[in-house]
Amino acid sequence: MEVRMDTYDDFVAARRSALVEEQGGGAAAEAAVDRALARCRRSWARLEQTTDVEAHVRDLVAEELDRPRRRRLTAWSLAGVAAVAALAVVVSLLPAPPEVREEANPVPVPWYADGELHLAEVVVALPGAGRFAAVDDGVVIEDADDRLLKVDADGDVSDFDEEAPSFSEPDVAAPYDRRGTFSRRVGVAEGRDGAVVHLMELSVSGPDAGVFVRLSESARRVFVVCDEPACPVMRTVTAPTTDARLR
Repeated sequence: MEVRMDTYDDFVAARRSALVEEQGGGAAAEAAVDRALARCRRSWARLEQTTDVEAHVRDLVAEELDRPRRRRLTAWSLAGVAAVAALAVVVSLLPAPPEVREEANPVPVPWYADGELHLAEVVVALPGAGRFAAVDDGVVIEDADDRLLKVDADGDVSDFDEEAPSFSEPDVAAPYDRRGTFSRRVGVAEGRDGAVVHLMELSVSGPDAGVFVRLSESARRVFVVCDEPACPVMRTVTAPTTDARLR
C-alpha cells in the first residue's frame, strides 16, 4: 500500500515501529531501519513525488540488513586472495627442482662431472656438489651449501636427514698396468653387482694415450671397469672431462 505523508518526520513517526516489527524486532532491525530512513532524508520531497516511498524504504532496510553479510563475504574473499597471493610468493621462492635427463650410464657406478651426477639411467644437474656415496639405488650427495641430499634412481632430489654415509673409497688394489697406459689412479668405487670401477689418469707418454685423446680432445681420464677386484679382464670407458670423479 502506498503511503504518502506531508513530511519525512511524519513518515518516520508513523512507520518506523511497523518497519522494525516486520524485520523481527531487536537492535539489528532497529539499526537497519534507522539507517534506511536516514538515507531518504535529503531526497524525501522528490521520493514523495516520484516513488512508492514505502516500498523504497523496505528495499533499503533489506540492503542494510544484508550489509554485514556482504562485508563478511568481502573480508573472506580478500583473505582468500591474500592467502593465494602469499602461497604464490612462497612457491615462487622455492628452488626449482634440478634438471633431469635420461641417459644410460656406461659404467656400473655413479659418477660426477661438469656439475652433473650420472646415475644408472638418468643425469641430474647439481652444480657445485661435493662428495657423494651410493645408497640403495640412488646417491647421497653434498650440495653446494654442504647440505646432504638424497637423489633417487629416477632423479628425484630430497633432503637427507639421516646419518651421513661413508664417503671413503673401498680398499681395492689398482689394476695391473703392464703397458704403462696410466700415470695414476684418481678414484675407485664398487658397484652393487660386485664390479669395481677405477678412475685412471692417462700417461701422456703411454702407448694408448693417443687413442683416447683422439676419441675426445679433453680425454685425460678413463674408467676402467673390472668384473671382479682382481681385474683379469678390464673394459675402459673414456671420461668426458678431467674433473670426473667417483666420490
